[in-house]
Parts: sequence; structure tokens; C-alpha cells
Amino acid sequence: MKTKGIGTEYRKKLAKVITSENDIITPDLVSKILNISLQEAGRILSRWHHQCWVKRVKRGVYIPIAATDADGSLSIEDPWILANNLFSPGYIAGFSAIKHWDFTDQIFETTTFFTTKNRHPVIGSSRFHLKTISSHKVFGTKNVWRENIKIAVSDPTKTIVDLLDDPSIVGGMRIVQDVFIEYKNTEYYDLDMLVIYAEKMKNKTIFKRLGFLMETLGLEQDIKKYGLENKISLGYSEFDPGLKNNIRISRWKLKATNAWKKSND
Repeated sequence: MKTKGIGTEYRKKLAKVITSENDIITPDLVSKILNISLQEAGRILSRWHHQCWVKRVKRGVYIPIAATDADGSLSIEDPWILANNLFSPGYIAGFSAIKHWDFTDQIFETTTFFTTKNRHPVIGSSRFHLKTISSHKVFGTKNVWRENIKIAVSDPTKTIVDLLDDPSIVGGMRIVQDVFIEYKNTEYYDLDMLVIYAEKMKNKTIFKRLGFLMETLGLEQDIKKYGLENKISLGYSEFDPGLKNNIRISRWKLKATNAWKKSND
């Protein structure tokens, strides 16, 4: 990729936009900074793109060319920033949140973001896993700062609740169990808040999975304290979606694998 020359006037405009401390450039941003119409801002960005001064990552979204590799392939330094700008409203979740709160030592190349969209885009060298969620599930987040940009990430307890709501986002209940154990051994462990969050999710299967999981870990007193058995629905639910759950756990109205049943015997 080779940049092309631009006139002095447009060079000044480009410098003003690029030095605005915004990693993502949009027509709306250019319009406000340069005090021009959205239509004119779009034309300028298109020109800069063809002249290789900015890189288009999707329609109406650009980044400065300095944030790309020498060969022109996008490699923005912080995928969280890119996800926040491209897929909001939503928040960083799943494995990304698990790693942020130090519930695992593993390294994950994919950024998980809960939003209203549902696809697995790859933008340049950044890979994203998006999960569609209902608006009532957007709560329990903490704001973190990444290069002076505020980004929402699920707080430690909401991270656990999200996993219990949909274990498939991390590969199943065995991984959820491992993460829950790490969570329980940290200062973030808050069973009061976990129950409150679970109720706000409006999915009683969360209490079934939580109750059975706690039972396998010998937390019977906590199960009784919070009356988890009284918070479940009557129908049977899948404990670990994606597996062949052929054993019934009547206490928790769950269908589980034989391996899970044995772990509780």
C-alpha cells in the first residue's frame, strides 16, 4: 500500500481529525470536527481512503492508516476498542471478561462482545465472537479504560451469570465449573449479588444449573440459605447444551450426562 499526496488544506483537515484522540473515524466525527455536512464528510473520508490515508473497516467506519500493518491488513492495537465502536450497545463478556478478571491463565485471541447482532466477524487480524442478547440482560457491567476510551465489561458476578445463562459461549459446563471455582476463591465472590443478577435474567434454568453446580461442590448450606430449589421451573432443562443429556436430576429438574451425575454421587 502506498499513500498518495494531498493538498495542504486537506492535510491540515486530516491532521485535525487524526489528532482528535478518536481511534475510530466516522462521517459524524469528521462533520463535527471540521464543521461540515455529513455528505461532505463522507466524500472526504472516501477520498482519504482511496489515497490510503485512512483504512475503511466497514461502511462508514475508518481508522487512521497508522493503525494498520505495512501490507495494509488491519491490526488495530486494541480489539476491545474496535468492538466497542462497531458493535455497541453491548459489553465485553465471555472468555474476554473471564480473562480480564483473572479467572483463567489461558490466552484467547477472540474478543467476545454481547450485543444485538449475531455473527462472528473477522476484521483484519481481529476476530470477534458476537452474541445476541435481549435488552433486559444488559446490566451488571463495569467501565474500564482502554487508551482513554471507556468500555463496558461484564463485572465478575455478571460474567458468571452469563455463563450459567448460556454455557455454550465458553464450551460447556465443565469450563463454567472451573471458572466458577476460580470466582469463588476471589474477593469478587458475592452470592447475594449472583442470586439478584440471576433473577434479573428471567431464565430459571440459571438457578437449576447454579444449584446443581453448587451441590457438586459441596455448598449445600448456601443452597438452603438462598432457597435455590424454590426458584426453579417445573419442566426439565438441559444442564450442558450441546451434549447428550440422558440422565435426569429430579431435584434440579435437569437433564445431564452420566458423568455429571456420577460427580454428584
